[in-house]
Formats: sequence, C-alpha cells, structure tokens
Amino acid sequence: MSTIASPRETSVLPLRRLPSSTPTSSGRPSLENTRSGITSPEQTSSTLPPLPPLPPSTSKRANRAALREFYKLRAPRIAIGGSEVPASDLDDPEFDAGDYVARVVENSGLEDVLRLYTQVVGELRALDAEKKALVYDNYSKLITATETIRKLRANMDPLNPMASTLDPAIAQIYSQASSIREKLRESVPPPDSDQGRARAAELCRQRSRHLAAEALATPNRLRHLVKEGKVQEAKRQWEMPKRLLVAWLERGIGGADVQAVIDEGDAVFQPKSARVQATSPESSSQNLPTNGQ
Repeated sequence: MSTIASPRETSVLPLRRLPSSTPTSSGRPSLENTRSGITSPEQTSSTLPPLPPLPPSTSKRANRAALREFYKLRAPRIAIGGSEVPASDLDDPEFDAGDYVARVVENSGLEDVLRLYTQVVGELRALDAEKKALVYDNYSKLITATETIRKLRANMDPLNPMASTLDPAIAQIYSQASSIREKLRESVPPPDSDQGRARAAELCRQRSRHLAAEALATPNRLRHLVKEGKVQEAKRQWEMPKRLLVAWLERGIGGADVQAVIDEGDAVFQPKSARVQATSPESSSQNLPTNGQ
C-alpha cells in the first residue's frame, strides 16, 4: 500500500533577497510616466535616503546646455570664468556616456550608483519640464500673434471696398492739380523775365497804395476806439502804422503829408485843449507814396 506522505514543513525564515544593481520596476522612476515636474529624489524611491540638493550653478549650466542642444543653438563664444563650482564630467563636450557609466559602476558602490541615478533622473525631469514650458510659452505667443493678425484682417476687410473706390478719385485729383499747375506756369511769367519784373513792380505799387489807404484811415479808427474807452487798444493799433509812416518820412517819401498824418494820429491821445487841428486825410492823400520807392 502506498502511504500518504506528510506535507513538508514550510520554513519560518523568510527568503533573503540579494540587492540588485538594477532597481525594481515598482520603485524605478520611469520617464514614460506622467511627469509631475518635482525634481526631489525623495519621491522616486521610499527606500533611498534623502539626497543633498544639486548646486544651483551646476543645474543651471546643465539646463542651458540641454536647451541649446534641443533648439540646436551654438554655445556662446565668450567663456564666462570665475565659477565657484567646478565643471563635472557631464559638462565636458567630449563626454562619453558608455565610458562614464562603466567607470562609475566599477569605482562606486550600489548606494552611490542609485544616488547618481536618482540625481540624473531628477535633472532629466527638470529639463523636460523647462522644455515643455518653453514650448508652451512659444505656442501661446504664436496663438496670440495669430489672433492679433486675424483681428487686424477682420478690421481691414470692410475698408478694402472703400479703398478701392478712393483710388480713382485720388488719381483724378492728382491729374486736376497737375493741369492747374501747368496752366499757372503758362499764365505767370518767370520772375527773371521783363514781364516778371514788370509784374513784381505793379504788385509793389498796389501794396503801397493799400498801405497808404490804411495809414490815412488809421486816425479815424483811433478816434472811434478812444470814444469807446479803448485807449490801450488804440495805442496798440497805432504802433505799426506810425512805424511805417516814420520810415517813409526818413526815406523822404510823402514829405509834409506823412508828417501831418503822424501828428493827427498822435493828437488822438492828447487832451482836447492841447490838440492841434490836423490836416484832413483828403488833402494829405495826394502826396502819400503810391509806389515801392
């Protein structure tokens, strides 16, 4: 007969697991998972002790190098010296990843390797977050610029028909102005010709007549202002005509008639008891200047 063997007693001692150089899948941080943007190595594995933070200058230098590589930008030609933190092997332009990993595994223990691995993963996450932020920022600027261009086009589209109707009107105005200019050139003689000099002399005589008429009418206008009580206004209006009359008198134009008009204008501002009967404008207008002498 066959006997039923008693079941083998299970060992009460737990199996001892040897530490592996590769982290398990449950504790290994994966880059394919949703990145939270937190660069602290404490959240990557609960069994690892907290690590000291990465020096700021080293992290910034590594970030800049990664961003230059991502956007295919050349490194600055001017070297910035005086850094307090020495450059690491990762910053070397001739960095060899395989050689570096082999040297670290050979010369470092498991704890150092895990610490370095966690540090590199944290830096990668930080760089990935910065790259995403740059991409999102540029994309937001692109969307804003596109929206601005769309609004400008929407505002300009209703004006396009109006602008197309203005072109013929502007062309017609330009042609009319050109024809008027040509006609004026034909009607007005050149200034250096005989006709031009004669025309200039005639215009000068007309201005002289006009000024003489204004000078003769000035005393009467001053009297009206004084009667209305506007003495200061009358004095202000008498300044320019008096200067003109004095200039004519100094040049010998008009003679006694010009002096009579000056005296008549000055007499307006004198008391009635001291006024002198001035010559009437009709008699003094005969010898006033009528040309540009």
